[in-house]
Amino acid sequence: MHNSTRVVAAITAVVSTLALALSGCAATTASDAATSPPATSAPLLDAELRTQLESALDEGFAASGMPGVIVGVWVPGEDEWVSARGVAEVGTDDPIGRDNQQKIGSITKTIVGTVMLQVIGEGEYDVGLDDTLDRWYPDFPEASNITVRMLLNHSSGIGEAGRAQVDRICAAPYAVPTPDQLIAVSAETPRADFAPGEGFEYANGNYFLLGGILEQVTGSDLATLIHDRITEPFGMDRSRFAPDGVVTAPLTHGYSEFCPELGETVDTVEWSNGESWAGGAMVSTLDDLHAWGEAIGAGAGVTPELQAARYADRAIISEETGSAYGLGAGVVYDAATDCVLIVSHAGAEPGYGTNFAFYPMTGAVLAMLGNGDGGTGDAASEVTKALAPVLGPVLYPTPTEACAAPWG
Repeated sequence: MHNSTRVVAAITAVVSTLALALSGCAATTASDAATSPPATSAPLLDAELRTQLESALDEGFAASGMPGVIVGVWVPGEDEWVSARGVAEVGTDDPIGRDNQQKIGSITKTIVGTVMLQVIGEGEYDVGLDDTLDRWYPDFPEASNITVRMLLNHSSGIGEAGRAQVDRICAAPYAVPTPDQLIAVSAETPRADFAPGEGFEYANGNYFLLGGILEQVTGSDLATLIHDRITEPFGMDRSRFAPDGVVTAPLTHGYSEFCPELGETVDTVEWSNGESWAGGAMVSTLDDLHAWGEAIGAGAGVTPELQAARYADRAIISEETGSAYGLGAGVVYDAATDCVLIVSHAGAEPGYGTNFAFYPMTGAVLAMLGNGDGGTGDAASEVTKALAPVLGPVLYPTPTEACAAPWG
């Protein structure tokens, strides 16, 4: 992969990054799960596993080149495993703490998608999964053929403006474009080579449009919707929808190599999140991502019918690995039973890499936050790749029969 392509992937958390997150925190896939040992009553987070996790984290952190990383794994009824490496700010000895706030990029999509499903399910607002985009954006290309459902699972065919987005960030890292400006850029970006609903193309433009629709339908701004519907009710006190990019202490500095014209490595902690808006403008912490994983597992205020649709109405990324994108979340599913094994998303902003996953078969949650990108888009994924062979077989036992719900 050419370096410019890697830069695009890291900034926008495109499919190559996302697929790593969906495949069992990295390379472990649904097919790998078939060889996993059956679940037992013994603790999953036992001393042996913790030792293996610490070694894997050492390996992944060294390979990543990031200044710092923190990872947490939580299994219901068991003690947590939380471990950090490196520093929150280069030139200091300050470790990344679990309450350190940083930018989490495209994990934002799981939140915006959930708000849309909540709004649809309440019936108070005039919007549905099969409503077409021309109701709100009649001049957008293919608007009469693109539905809300397609925006949620990236099957609309809207193209990703990644390279242009990178160039704009490097030219004006503190700028905060308006949502209409971002939507206009998406409208001008060449479409994917499939008709609406007939494929998968990960694109921030889908979520820019969803954010715009939510604001029009509800009459509230997106920041208020996320606060009132997500961060406050689910106890995510250190999370905020932050297009301005402002993070508050304790915080983690980000270190980016995406813009060589600005210096070899640039501290991005004060950069805006404006280019990401509804596709990636959240800031959060390790513990808040844990809370969000638990909320996702419990439905996060979505009706049972729409919760089922969230995982059933999926655009396939890879049939071989069972990885797909549902309505506002990535999923890995078991082909034999159609049970969902993993609900996950990666996130990337200049200088930062994140990952979170909920494992329905065990109720476990994983969260990872790092503060470097390496200029390639692969930095944070090195950590998840190292942890995957240890965690994958433990956190999702293979289902033996069809699940009555999206998971058993």
